[in-house]
Amino acid sequence: MKKNKIEKSLVWNILTNDEQSALLLSINFGKSTWEAGELMNKAHYKYLEIQARANKFFKMFHEYFDATGNLRIPDGCSLNKDFRDFILLTVFERKTDKQAIQEMGKTAFIVPTAKERILRNSLDALGNSTNELEQMLYDLIIEFDRWNNNRILPASLQEPSAFKRRNKTRLIKHLRNLSKLDPFHIHRFTNRFKAKNSETKVYYIPLLSNSYEGGYEIIRVKKDKELLEYISKHLRLYLFEEHVDADQFGYLVNKYLKDPKKDCKVGQKFWPLYRQSIECASNYLQVNNIIPRRKNLEKAFRDMDHLRMKKKNNKEKKKIADPQKRADSSTFWSI
Repeated sequence: MKKNKIEKSLVWNILTNDEQSALLLSINFGKSTWEAGELMNKAHYKYLEIQARANKFFKMFHEYFDATGNLRIPDGCSLNKDFRDFILLTVFERKTDKQAIQEMGKTAFIVPTAKERILRNSLDALGNSTNELEQMLYDLIIEFDRWNNNRILPASLQEPSAFKRRNKTRLIKHLRNLSKLDPFHIHRFTNRFKAKNSETKVYYIPLLSNSYEGGYEIIRVKKDKELLEYISKHLRLYLFEEHVDADQFGYLVNKYLKDPKKDCKVGQKFWPLYRQSIECASNYLQVNNIIPRRKNLEKAFRDMDHLRMKKKNNKEKKKIADPQKRADSSTFWSI
């Protein structure tokens, strides 16, 4: 019992003041999210993020402590010293990446390219390790980065944020890349990767360009592991197993990019459909830096996209259930 109290105390101390307050107000004092947000002087959406992060971190660090017996890097991990120091400071002491690098003093992490290289090599070593504790440390670092207020990993190593609102920046950036594909690069891409007519095992890639009559075209590429890796990691384009999925993606994105309004209503319809569409892509995990064993990522809030689309489809069905009831009777007499 005493050990459990010590463990909870150590985990509790890892949480920030805001995270501790959010848990105390909701659990100990039974405050609603609106009441707790007002008491903490936080906007409601911001309080919800803090509360979700606090719950996640308390559970996550508690499980890590149970498995390793401490809240540090497990003994025996042969990792780069700068990497160890950086993780200890950012994950276990909750400092920002800038604060950690400043405290580390003379370190290769001062140079962004060197920092990214060391982080990539060290995380690859942990992620591919057969040691269960090293894999647990890898998951802890990646999950921490996904849920933390300040991300500690470079964009190229990040998995999607646990908070849907924060992922929008990533999605918008990808949309911009799609809209900037110029005819020259599309021609080069097509000549280099387009599958022969005789090929039966293929992926389908939607390419957007004003040079196409409908604004986009579906290109068949050979189903090849190396090609999949290159297109996913370097070009960041989505590939689909089925032509219909690629066509739906191309139509959806082309229609949105060419819509002159792009107001809130347009966005509310588009983003749920877009997220559903990219999750159908064969290389969704690779494009978003998600390793296969981590594909069922926990989200901060229940994803309402599927529910919204189900309700929308039901409304559309009701509208056309009985056309005669919807029509003005005068229209029949005017025929």
